This record gives sequence, C-alpha cells and structure tokens, in this order.
Amino acid sequence: MQALGALGGEHDVTLLAPEPPRGAPAPPASAGGAPFSADLYPAPRRSAFAGAAVAVARGLPLSSAPFRQPGLAARLARQAPAADLVILQLVRLVPHLADLGGAPLLADLIDSLSLNAAARARHDRRWRAPLVRLEAARLARAEERLIDRARRALVVCERDRRALAARLPAEAAARLAVLPIAVPAPDRPPAADRPPDEPTVALTGNLGYFANADAVCWWLSEAWPPLARRRPDVRLVVAGARPPRRVRRAVARAGGTLIASPPDLGAVLAGATVAVAPLRTGSGVPLKVLEAWAAGVPVVASPLAAAGTTAVPGRELVVAESPAEWAAALERLLDDPAERRRLAAAGRERLAADHAPEAVAAAWRRHAAAAARI
Repeated sequence: MQALGALGGEHDVTLLAPEPPRGAPAPPASAGGAPFSADLYPAPRRSAFAGAAVAVARGLPLSSAPFRQPGLAARLARQAPAADLVILQLVRLVPHLADLGGAPLLADLIDSLSLNAAARARHDRRWRAPLVRLEAARLARAEERLIDRARRALVVCERDRRALAARLPAEAAARLAVLPIAVPAPDRPPAADRPPDEPTVALTGNLGYFANADAVCWWLSEAWPPLARRRPDVRLVVAGARPPRRVRRAVARAGGTLIASPPDLGAVLAGATVAVAPLRTGSGVPLKVLEAWAAGVPVVASPLAAAGTTAVPGRELVVAESPAEWAAALERLLDDPAERRRLAAAGRERLAADHAPEAVAAAWRRHAAAAARI
C-alpha cells in the first residue's frame, strides 16, 4: 500500500491482485488519497501438493508455490509489455519473472527471506532444520535471480541489504537499496510521560509468526525468571495475533497476561513501562520496535532485533543477549524514570527521522523513476 500511495497520485497505477474470497471486501480504490485501479484475477483451484511439486521440480522455494498463479501470469503477459515499470513484491513472485517479457522491473523484496530462513534453521526443531536450510538455499538463489533481472531492488533495512549484497556481483549489488517502512506520526502522548499503575514489561508481535513465537518462548523460559525473582512487583503482558498453543502455555507458566489479537495495540503499549524485542530469528525491520517507539515506550532488544533498525545501541534502545543481561537492563530501566524518558524520546526522534511517510513516499518515487522505462 505504501507504493500505491506514493505512486498512484502521479502515475497510472494498476494493482494485480487475486479476487478476494466470497464475502471479503474488495481492494480499496485509493491508498493515502492516491487513486489506482485494481485488476483482479481468479485464485487457482489446485492442491497445495501440486503447487509444491512444481516448485521442487523447478528448483524454486517451496514458499513460492502459492504465489505461482495462472491468472497473474496471464495478466502480466498481457500488461507488462506496455508498462513503463513492473513492481514485483516479495521474492516469492520469482516464478513470474518469465511473464514480464522485457518490461523494466523494480523488485520490492521487503526483506531477505533467505536470511530469515537461515536464522530459523538454527533454532527450529531438529527434524525440521534441514528442510528449512534447504528452503534458505532456494530462497537465496531466487533472490539472486530477481535482483539480477531488476533495474532496482529494495529492502527495508541495511542489515538485509548487506547480507544480500555480499552474495551478488558488484553490478547487481549496486542496484540494491534500502527503502524504510513508513510509520505515521504518533497520535498519543509518550507512554514514558505517564507513570503506570504498576511496572509493566510488554512483549508484542504477530505471535503466529515463527520468529515471534520462538522469541516469546525462549525469553519467558530463560530471561524472564531472573527478573521475576528479583522484581515480583513487575507485571508481564504478551500481546499479538494468532498465539499458538506453545505461546499460550509459556505465558501461563510465566504468570503473565496474554492479550490475543488486541483491538488497539497502541493502547497495550501505552500501559507498558518497557517493551522488549528478544528476537533470535527473522529479517527485515522488527515492527514491534517501531510500534514501541511510536507509543513512546523505551525498548530493550536482542542484537538481532536491534540490527534490523537504524538505532544506535545505548542511544535509542538498549541491547541485551544473555538472561543476566536482560534482567540487569530491565531492572535498571524499571528503576530509572529519567533514563526511560530519554530512551523513549530518542526512539521517537529516530522514528520521525527515518520512517516519516512523506520521506518514504518521496524515496518510492525516486526509485521508481530510476527503474522505469526511459
């Protein structure tokens, strides 16, 4: 939607998207006030097994199987030759490269899914890890193909750009750029300025996503107990969509409060004293950090989570890795209101500097112009 909002006001933009399921709303006709048209194609009626078999036979990532759709292929083959620019979003659309003909391409990878899968393989179940490593290798080859074909390729953070560039020839690496995620200006006063009724540590995110579920379970079993023993007055809140059974059990064992699919995540964060981002896997920008900054909540993050942001450790957030470091960092912040306010203010400044919607929209227009047909 960010690309549609940035480009729709100045260009004739067509969104190619699958038809929504029966009863679901149709795609909007504008984004951020910018109009665009939508060309909807029918979703394929084939089994997941058949799609996976095709992906395996072609050496493609298994995760690309649901995205290989005949309707999209037909629309691209018909419309791409006349387009000044085609934008493919996510490496999972790599099966459709052949449908573009010679049309100029901008590849919006968002993040490096090969980096994500490689990190997951280090922490997933032992029987599943070899399969995840194989998927990481297939994703890496698909990313290289997509970037090689594109005039410009984009990711949301510098960590992912460096990881991809290290595998690419210099000419292809030079076409790879960082385009941050846009975050609207906060509509609430900073939470750090409002003393909570009780000290509260918040852990938020899409709990059905492996990286977040893994982070919650590890952190609650390893890092939370030392703090809970030293500070029994501290309340623990875990909030997010689609919490799996293992997350529910981990929160219950830790004596925390689970808020599944909160209607207003900002309100949850507004009641927090400190937010934590203990990711051990994943890629791209950890949205939980940006959301905490927007709410004016100081953040303690793992090295991996911090590396996905533009923050300077110690200035906009605190980095902790071992359980002892987590307990010490949180206890220090819980006892130091001035430091919490300083970190929260610095986080909001970083958010405004690097994620302002106007600046991101202008960057979208620059990259599209650089990639478009000349």
